[in-house]
Amino acid sequence: MIKYWDKARVQRVREREKRRDEEQLKKLREELRTAHLRKPYPDLFFEALALPIRRAMIRRLREKGAMSVSYLAEPFRITLPAAMKHMEMLEAAGIITTHKRGRIRFCVFNPSAFDRICMYLKSKSAFLE
Repeated sequence: MIKYWDKARVQRVREREKRRDEEQLKKLREELRTAHLRKPYPDLFFEALALPIRRAMIRRLREKGAMSVSYLAEPFRITLPAAMKHMEMLEAAGIITTHKRGRIRFCVFNPSAFDRICMYLKSKSAFLE
């Protein structure tokens, strides 16, 4: 069977190539956006706790429970994009989890992250002794 290059086939091939290129570009952008997050777990954890504002956000989540990013950022007088950057760092470290409900992103404190880091530190303390 011989395939003919009619208008419809040319259009399909172009669309397929365009979709493939867009997917590759999207993947590359995501890799570049999260490149700073690919660190060992303890490094991420302690880097997330380095800023006082992040520690205050964690404290607020622990005390008051799950809340939206805008409600969480309200007392700190920071912009929503700045709050989202802090949330991304805390989420990458596993300290919080986020989920989206409609247009609102909710944050939830994850206490098991502290258990994991305690186990890590205990394993390293045996090494240091």
